Amino acid sequence: MNRFYKLIVTGVLFIIFTSFFWIFQTGVTISMDAPDTIEAGTEVTVNVTINKGRVSGHARYQQELPAGFTARSDNSAHAIFSFQDQKVTLMWVGLPSQDEIKFSYKIIADERLTGSIDLDGTFGYIDNNDRHYANVRPKMVAINPSPNVSPEMRVDVNDFAIRASMAAAAVESGQTVAFRQQPVWMEEDRVYLVTLLINKDAARKYAKIEETVPAGFTATNLDSKGGIFTFRNQVASIIWMDLPLEPYFTVTYILIPQDGAVAASAINISGLFTFIISERTFESAIIERSETLASLDREQLNRILSGATIHSSEQRPLTADSQTSAPSTPTTVTPSTSTTVTPSTPTTVPPSTPTTVLPSRSYILSPEEGIYYRVQIAAGHRPVNVPQYFRNYRLQYDVMREDHEGWFKYTVGSFAEYKDARDYRVHTSNTTTINDAFVVAYNDGRRITVQDALMALNQQWIR
Repeated sequence: MNRFYKLIVTGVLFIIFTSFFWIFQTGVTISMDAPDTIEAGTEVTVNVTINKGRVSGHARYQQELPAGFTARSDNSAHAIFSFQDQKVTLMWVGLPSQDEIKFSYKIIADERLTGSIDLDGTFGYIDNNDRHYANVRPKMVAINPSPNVSPEMRVDVNDFAIRASMAAAAVESGQTVAFRQQPVWMEEDRVYLVTLLINKDAARKYAKIEETVPAGFTATNLDSKGGIFTFRNQVASIIWMDLPLEPYFTVTYILIPQDGAVAASAINISGLFTFIISERTFESAIIERSETLASLDREQLNRILSGATIHSSEQRPLTADSQTSAPSTPTTVTPSTSTTVTPSTPTTVPPSTPTTVLPSRSYILSPEEGIYYRVQIAAGHRPVNVPQYFRNYRLQYDVMREDHEGWFKYTVGSFAEYKDARDYRVHTSNTTTINDAFVVAYNDGRRITVQDALMALNQQWIR
């Protein structure tokens, strides 16, 4: 009998030992390293380490982020990275051969967020034809409020999804809208004062006001709240690349009679307010009111919002190609030699084309006022002698250099119309060996996207 019990105990110990040995050989552990805090409106890096042992084949790592956060890949360790439905996913068709896998990704917090979140994650893998999971120990990350957002605009991360859905509903019910106070005749100055109130609600980025004023008047900006004010062909425009932080605000301009005298009677102005929310373009007619808009409080404004209506129109997104965005590999220039590019004699050279340049002048690009376009013809990580390097291209315009995002970029021309810039890009491609030139856009000397410039100037993209 004692021998029988000994056999049983030996068998049990063997099974336990084998199990522990098997776990030691095939067990998977996962750890995550992330900062303790993140400032709203910024991004931080999440580093993940997986000790996979002998596991191979198909596997997936997944982490769900709360509303208000987005993510982008940093180092995917040969996995397919995606971020959809608030889920960070890295998918391996076949795991790397090494026992330890390290990967990282960036998480970005909306600038309005406050509170804290728990970061966790799950690694799913297949071993011995069975699916297994290893979980990350949760880590709490505090969200520090952005100093660029006023306290009343901040939202706790736990409430963000609800607030976002409310904002979307508000847009559909007409809460993003512009009002115009009936123009006021200023007898002493003999001008009309025009006041507009914008209730921006969920709008954040690009927006535009267009007011068509009667013939015989010119418009001059008083306070555009950081927007770009222009007056052309009897249309006063204000364009924002980023709207002010306030939930609602007023802007003002004046109408000046050209003949110096006008009766103090009502005048007719028609206007349109255009803005973008979640990649959709909305527009609504500017509503004229008799109230003194600059003195309205939130309760008074809410009372008149019920009469506002909004009309949305899905606009076809502008097609981006090498003419509207930078190429993935810019034309590289070499400072010591020009043999990397062999210039050819142009088939057509405009009469005004300079054939020589003076080495004493500066070739550093200077900012211009307003929105305009140039044609980029080359870029490199080291500067070149501009007149020497480009002397054989016989370009119509002077080549100017700018230091931008770690590159020395070389551009020519200055065009108010996109079509003119595009035509010169084509001319350059046809008459020189520069075959990857493209159009770039500026606002007061600062680079912006060509799409933003086209929308701001109400111009059409041309292939």
